[in-house]
Amino acid sequence: RWVMLIRKHAEVVVGDKHVFQVFRKHCKMVVTNALLGQKLVNARRLGFVFRRKQILKGAAQEEHDCIPDEHYVQTLFSIKGLEDELERRTLTYTSWNQSTLDPKDKMTWHPTTFEYDAASPEQINAIKSIDHVNYEVEHRTEWCQSNGTSVPCFLFARKFSYGAAMHLLEDGAFGLLKSAQLLVNF
Repeated sequence: RWVMLIRKHAEVVVGDKHVFQVFRKHCKMVVTNALLGQKLVNARRLGFVFRRKQILKGAAQEEHDCIPDEHYVQTLFSIKGLEDELERRTLTYTSWNQSTLDPKDKMTWHPTTFEYDAASPEQINAIKSIDHVNYEVEHRTEWCQSNGTSVPCFLFARKFSYGAAMHLLEDGAFGLLKSAQLLVNF
């Protein structure tokens, strides 16, 4: 996750000695083989606790997940009275695969990868024309604005396979460019 901070906000994060410790103690992360390696070592060095499988029972299942890289800065700013200074939205369009039969089973949720046949200039234009986001769990709709002016919600999109990216370039979704111009000796 990316967070952009102005100096005032960076000083709040650097100066925090309490909220981070609470996150360190209570936020958990499920470890998969994809996470093993340097990321895991760095996270353990920071004191985050990892488990192979996280099973929630009873009322705890209804609680929201605590994901440090997604929740820490927002929580800290809320505690420090800076919540109104946050812009709470992503600039990256992602289509989430929620095909699992059990909606509480988040272990199988992954962003959809757009393949060659699913990528088109029309799809890119549809993404670029999105001007609001529905948050079903929170029962609210957020209209994308900048200084009171309606703007597209997303500047980026993910996940596109290499083939899909080349297809979009060949079809002119991003101007005149041939994918062969991008090829280098691999």
